[in-house]
Amino acid sequence: MSVPAVFATWTKHLIKGAEVQQGSHVMDIACGTGVLARDALAEVSPSGRVVGVDPAPGMLAAAREVEPAIDWIQCSAEDLKVKDAAFDCVVSQFGMMFFSDRPKAIHEMLRVLKPGGKLAIAVWDRVERSPGYERVISVLKKEVGTTAANALSLPYSLGDETIVAKELEAGGFANVELETICETARFPSSRKMLEADLRGWLPLFGINLSEAKINEVLVASDATLSKYIVPTGEIVLPTSAHIFTATKPS
Repeated sequence: MSVPAVFATWTKHLIKGAEVQQGSHVMDIACGTGVLARDALAEVSPSGRVVGVDPAPGMLAAAREVEPAIDWIQCSAEDLKVKDAAFDCVVSQFGMMFFSDRPKAIHEMLRVLKPGGKLAIAVWDRVERSPGYERVISVLKKEVGTTAANALSLPYSLGDETIVAKELEAGGFANVELETICETARFPSSRKMLEADLRGWLPLFGINLSEAKINEVLVASDATLSKYIVPTGEIVLPTSAHIFTATKPS
């Protein structure tokens, strides 16, 4: 997924859910290039602090170049390299689906929060609630195969809202609440939307497409996404996500 187009509209929900405010100490887990962390910094300044953590050095290098005022730390969600009870707020935007050990990551989130601290997590809803992506996945299945379609479906693997809620409660969090929210994602074109996935996401799963095959997929996607094209020529897609909030017991 193209991060700015898809993720930027969701940061406000997580900042609100975690009750981020001026002076807060905030950790953004699986921060990627820092979209959420930068918006959190605007809320906590001038007296607060934001730390972004991610296991990918390339992501952190890009994030650091954009905003050096944030502390960027390379580590996994399952092994946060910070001391206990250091943060008022912990947030994570569309990273939980990729954690290798979610219960361990939840334990770490609880550990680094201060007593009474707030957690806010976003995960994608079921793929049928983001019909543009559902159509693209169908195209990929037809044009490339089931393995490629499954790879693009992975971000929606926690669409069943009961999964995360149960895991947060089992991990020791209190006051677990869920809000399912709809937003829109805008792209210059369907091709711009999909090329990042074909050239960047699929190779992570060992799926490397030829230029001819990439073009076939893009042509097929142009057709299936035509209903989402607006008069400006942009493509505007409905998306849906679950926002979970919880509290560390005092």
